[in-house]
Amino acid sequence: MDRFQLGIEIALSVLLLVTIFYSLYLGRALSVLRRDRGQLDALIASLQSSSAQAQSGIDHLRQTTELVGRALGKTVESGKSLKRDLAMLCERSETLAQQLESLLPAGRVATAGMKASPRVEERPEEAPFRSALRLKPDEVRTMKPSGSKSAAERELLRALRQKQG
Repeated sequence: MDRFQLGIEIALSVLLLVTIFYSLYLGRALSVLRRDRGQLDALIASLQSSSAQAQSGIDHLRQTTELVGRALGKTVESGKSLKRDLAMLCERSETLAQQLESLLPAGRVATAGMKASPRVEERPEEAPFRSALRLKPDEVRTMKPSGSKSAAERELLRALRQKQG
């Protein structure tokens, strides 16, 4: 039995050496897992802070969007108001243009007959229209409203200045 015992002891020694080397290998693997677990925990903490920052950014963006939306709504409303005002001014200017057109042929006939004669005084209500006909577009832009102009003329001039400036 000596040989048999010796064979079993050698086999057990070999198995013991294999187990020792395998346990060293597993110990290294466990230390790597522990180190990676620490990195994983750090990664999870970083992900949580990033998601919190993203959430605060979304909240800030939502508030900014609401503020811009309100400002845009006010701008749209003022634009609608200006559109109504301009439409009203256009209607008034068309009326004034029709009045000018009705006065223009009468003025041409009168001036055609007076070429040789000295200048005849104009009617006071025609004076603003005749002076407006002689103005160039650049002069109309810089024209200051006078007290003799009607409210519609003053509003038209104000709207033109706002549009240009």
